[in-house]
Amino acid sequence: MHQIFVIDTVSFINYFNDFFEEKRMLSKKASEIIDRCLNPDFENYKLIVPSIVLVEIFEKQLRTDEKAEQFKFTILKPLLDNLDVEIKGFEREVLQVFCGIDDSIVKLENHDKIILSSALQMQAPIITKDGEIQKYLNKSQEIEHFF
Repeated sequence: MHQIFVIDTVSFINYFNDFFEEKRMLSKKASEIIDRCLNPDFENYKLIVPSIVLVEIFEKQLRTDEKAEQFKFTILKPLLDNLDVEIKGFEREVLQVFCGIDDSIVKLENHDKIILSSALQMQAPIITKDGEIQKYLNKSQEIEHFF
């Protein structure tokens, strides 16, 4: 049985903190989960990266062509080559969940709602460092989450 985990943008950037020149803030448990998902020795672990995560990274983090090329070579290519990593698109089922997210709980930005929708649609725990997603999950308690 596979253990599937969805990762948000903040956690993705923080996991690859050396590349993005950020201080490591992920919990030990969250880091271990991602490590297992990326390690072929743990074949039951699978990491889901919503495509909007990559869009956000290219839009907000990769400000030069050189940095974008470095990202593609050092991080993106190994992820795409890893059978335990899935880049999840914004398909019909995710859109249906997206439309059902209760904005009265916490008003999320659309990219955060897409990430959350991916996790909810797959009924998978989410690895998140995003304060607004954490607030939503703490209030709704719909799925497990790791910080």
